[in-house]
Parts: sequence; C-alpha cells; structure tokens
Amino acid sequence: MAADETTTPEPGQVPLAPLPDHRNVHTPWWQELWRRHVHVITPLRARGLQCDIEFGLSTYNVRVSLPDDSYLVISPPHDPPSERPPGEPEGWVATREHPDDQTLFEVIYDSAPSNDPGAPQRPEARHGGSAQPLIEAIDHRLAQLGLLPHPVLPHDSHVPPAQPSSLPPRVLPPASPKAAPPARRTP
Repeated sequence: MAADETTTPEPGQVPLAPLPDHRNVHTPWWQELWRRHVHVITPLRARGLQCDIEFGLSTYNVRVSLPDDSYLVISPPHDPPSERPPGEPEGWVATREHPDDQTLFEVIYDSAPSNDPGAPQRPEARHGGSAQPLIEAIDHRLAQLGLLPHPVLPHDSHVPPAQPSSLPPRVLPPASPKAAPPARRTP
C-alpha cells in the first residue's frame, strides 16, 4: 500500500485523494479488496474523490464520498450472487445516495446483465464488467451536477490497468455479514 499513499506527486502526475482513515486500511483483507478494485478506485481518486471498500448487502462495494455529502455506491449486481472474484464482476451498478435524504437515490450506471427476458435492454449492459464506460458515465453525471473536485482533462479520462501485485493472490473469505465490517447502508 505504500505506493498508493498520497504523497508529493512526480511532475505531470495528478495527486490522488487520500486513503480512508480507519483501522481496516492496514489489514491484509482490506488491502487485497482495495487492490482488486484499483482499476475503479484510482481514476476516481485522481479526480479528488475519496473512496473506500465496504461490505454491502451481499457484495463488496466501492463507496465514493462526494462534496455535497452524498455518495456513490459502485457494486457488482446483487442478484443473483456472483461466483466471480471481487473487482471482476459481470457488470457494475453505480448509484448516488444521501445519508439524510432517502429521496435522493439515482442509478448513474447499470451494466449488470438482465436475467429477465422481458426487461428492456439497457445500453450499458453491452459493457459488462468493463471499468472504462463506468468511469466515463460517473464523470459525465458528476460534471453535470458540479460535483467533480478536479475536472477531468481529455488525456486523463482513461482508466489505468490494474497494477500487478508482487504479492501472491489471496483467497478471500466467503462474503458473510459476520466476517465483514458492518455496512453503512440500510435497505
């Protein structure tokens, strides 16, 4: 994680938003989840948005704090539960929510495959688990709302590839509410 810390950037590099400030940041399981989601987290942190990993209803989610006290939840589809590893879903769902205003709930992006043959096909579904269209949709909506702390420059809109890890892959424990820290969201 040392290379991911917020430090003085090299010339030409964009500083990243700071890491979350909680005790789990230094635990191996949290660091592994962070590493698996770096392709989504890093572009958002480069835009000045603070991100965290949390356990949601049945998945690990990326939570992104926004300047107006609302937040994004970026998650794989919840139903049916996926057998795919965290950070590599068959699709992404990004919602904007507010802790004090339950009426502010908006789906920004949904590329989850539909299991309902009668459901209308969403344009994002063709992108599946690709992070690039997800980040572009988030950029577009947050720019509309005036919620991007650092504007996106045309040459900065790409999603960096996931960084290879020198650590051997770890097997994550099964997702269970008992094994994970408490979720911040309530249904």
